[in-house]
Amino acid sequence: MKDEDSENLVTVYQTSNHAIIAVVKSILDEAGIEYYSKGDNMQNIVAIYAFPVEFQVMPENVEFARELLKDVGESENDEPNQNAEEGNV
Repeated sequence: MKDEDSENLVTVYQTSNHAIIAVVKSILDEAGIEYYSKGDNMQNIVAIYAFPVEFQVMPENVEFARELLKDVGESENDEPNQNAEEGNV
């Protein structure tokens, strides 16, 4: 993903669960959707669920990504971000 694209990214999913992070990455990769996982580096530094990872995609991929991720997550903290505003970086 290009740096200039980062201004347009939309958050489609947020979680701090390591297992769910891996599942979301796998789903987006398999679908060929480019994404940015904001906060993923913090998960590598501190191995606790304190830092959420936001999965962000380009506006043209938001609907498809949300559809793919709608059934992912098992708790109230692991939900697709339906109300995210565009441009959240």
